Amino acid sequence: MTASAPLPTGTELLARLDRLPVGKPHCRLMLQGGLGYLFESYDAVLLGYGASAVVALWKVESGLAGWLLASVFIGYLIGALAAGLLADRIGRRRVLMYALLVYVAFTLVAATATSPGELILWRILSGIGVGAEATMIVPYISEFLPARNRGRNIGNTMVFLGFGYILAGLTAVTVISPSPEPGWRIACVICVAPVLLLLWWRRTLVESPRFLISQGRIAEATEIVERFEREIAARQELPPVPVVVEPAAKPAPPRRSAIRQFAALWGPGLAGRTAVVCVLWFAIQATHYGYGTWLPTLLVLKGFTISKSFSFALASAVAQVPGYYVAAAISERLDRKWTIVLFLCCSIGCAAGLGTATDDVAIFCFTVALSFFMNGVAGPLYAYTSEIYPTATRATGMGLASATARVGAIMAPVAIGYLYADIGFGGVFAVLCGLLLIGALVLAAAGLRTAGRSLESLHASRARDDQPV
Repeated sequence: MTASAPLPTGTELLARLDRLPVGKPHCRLMLQGGLGYLFESYDAVLLGYGASAVVALWKVESGLAGWLLASVFIGYLIGALAAGLLADRIGRRRVLMYALLVYVAFTLVAATATSPGELILWRILSGIGVGAEATMIVPYISEFLPARNRGRNIGNTMVFLGFGYILAGLTAVTVISPSPEPGWRIACVICVAPVLLLLWWRRTLVESPRFLISQGRIAEATEIVERFEREIAARQELPPVPVVVEPAAKPAPPRRSAIRQFAALWGPGLAGRTAVVCVLWFAIQATHYGYGTWLPTLLVLKGFTISKSFSFALASAVAQVPGYYVAAAISERLDRKWTIVLFLCCSIGCAAGLGTATDDVAIFCFTVALSFFMNGVAGPLYAYTSEIYPTATRATGMGLASATARVGAIMAPVAIGYLYADIGFGGVFAVLCGLLLIGALVLAAAGLRTAGRSLESLHASRARDDQPV
């Protein structure tokens, strides 16, 4: 683009961005986002692996242990809400960068904790950074990806969550289990070093063109789209630019207060979508983190040794990776909505089997299968949520969904800590099955089909689109 050339319109830029095949610049963004998810899952699960050792060393009673497990999710809740609001006001890139800095600082401090209360405080503060980071990755990436394979590529990005779980399992087995007291502290430090490298790499992150266009910053958006075109054109022939009809130009929307940003999610055309994703995220994440953070401890309480419970949990972490790939592959054909419903139904069956299993082989098989389905659902879930909101409220919507999930993630570990004594191992998994069933029924009845549709077409007629398909 020369200085004298007229700027393209926003609609033209979006058409050019959507016609691009997935190339090196897209892969670079997905890798940077995927590494962020790797560190999120590593951090979230690590204390779950080390809970047995920490509880034993500090003689923490089960109720307080639940709060210890839930502390990071309190931070996630705060971070998710803040990230959604800020990203729709100041941009996606800034939030992604600052969030990791917060995480690094307080994770290092957490390694020095000497009491449950102190550790809970630092985990909350480090969780703010992780929650903000995790909330923004998918909305940011989805605004670059073409509609025809957006779900598959987001699902492939989510695979890094599985690698984080595997890394946490290996850390537990090799660092925490042999020497519990210094082991969990060393694990915190180990996690911070690669995050610093990721921050250095992310210094070249570009802002989302869709966000820039929504703010009226057409020149900046044009520069980014042209950079993507040049980089991809150097390696392959680009398809022709589709003919678009540009609507009447609209001025950039004025900045809204935080209350108005959240209120817009419950306004005409979006209220039904918001209600569905809130129920869905609460059910899935309460189950996921309730099961994931307590699994090693529940296995110990069921009679397994710490080493054996860690080994089972590590095997379940490995099973996540094919789960992400399978869900991503079928979500373009079956659609995100029905892929989520299918995986939730399979999760219910596996959780019911795990709650009633008595021998080691059955427990192992159901543990691995449950991990496959419960984690595989993450890819289509994140993709679905980022797709159903327009650009002006996408990050806020994702933030609200993520915050709702964190409420479930906070409540579940605490509730399990208090309820286990009354309802036992089987009762815990019966409650988790009930949550998953509620989520599956709500989505099946009121969810939208989104596969293969551009982000703009999903919001062209909200009244029509809010009819479940």
